[in-house]
Amino acid sequence: MVDQRDDVVNFIKANGPVLPVQVAKHVNTNILFASAMLAELVERKMLKITHFSVGGSPLYYLSGQEEPMDRRLGASLGGKEKEAYNLIKEKKVIREIDLEPWQRVAIKSLKDFTSQLNVGSNENNEVFWKYHLVNEEEAKSYVQNIMDQIYGKQEVINNQSSLQENIVDIEKQKIDTLYSGVIVKELAEKLREELLKEMKLEKEIKPKEIKIKPEAKKEEKKKADIKPDGKFYNNIISYFADNNINVLSEELVKKDKEFDFIIELPSALGNLRYFVKAKSKPNINDADVSMAFSDGQDKKLPIILLSNGKTSKKANELIEKKLKGQIILKLL
Repeated sequence: MVDQRDDVVNFIKANGPVLPVQVAKHVNTNILFASAMLAELVERKMLKITHFSVGGSPLYYLSGQEEPMDRRLGASLGGKEKEAYNLIKEKKVIREIDLEPWQRVAIKSLKDFTSQLNVGSNENNEVFWKYHLVNEEEAKSYVQNIMDQIYGKQEVINNQSSLQENIVDIEKQKIDTLYSGVIVKELAEKLREELLKEMKLEKEIKPKEIKIKPEAKKEEKKKADIKPDGKFYNNIISYFADNNINVLSEELVKKDKEFDFIIELPSALGNLRYFVKAKSKPNINDADVSMAFSDGQDKKLPIILLSNGKTSKKANELIEKKLKGQIILKLL
């Protein structure tokens, strides 16, 4: 079995950012197999993938190919995103507070083209957005000039790790609060004991404790031990076994009606990873197809919709036209 992943990486090195359809033509396979192979290379951190799409598909590129990615993806933008893209590209660095509300929303959505800078100057903390092709030194110069104009000459510190530091601080506060609570509780208990001694009480009044009944524990355990079952689920597992499909993970969405799987499918190109939406319905409509496609997009994997029902005319049109090559329908 020939593994052509190295061939794909070399193809992207030579041609720059690509779409799955280009890779499919290069290795002589279909778009779904090509997408699965690209998704695995992204997972291995050998490739990068864009958040925005060109014609419904993301671009795949290598580290160092940010400029050609920018040209190709930037040309496909429209509406407010395009306006925000042109603005950040022209300005290089933008102070968030100076943006209009719609611009802030649009800038934050441009994850392929921007990065957030949290900077501080003495007690003055600001958020800036940097165009991704501007290097750190150049960005610092832009920020320094803007901060100097607003607050006067001050040293600007780039707090890139401020989010992580804030998380650490929050966790420390939780620990400190808990620790303080323990100390306060201990002091209260000691005071209570002294008062009881002085009053010569024979019995110590203790606060009521909430206990879980043994029966409730057993029920909870039994519920946790329940595994997916039923005719539809068993049919799916049999189908996977018959086709040498390896299940990596599974999730019960609706009892004996809907399941999500991550699978590995053997092919001439090696094992390829897919997202499978399995749905038990008499009729599969276009909304079901759209939902399966959306879930697969979130996981950045090619999609297989597995069902025991019939597909509507609209569902077939959606699969064959708008989502052609991006989702496969299989009937049990």
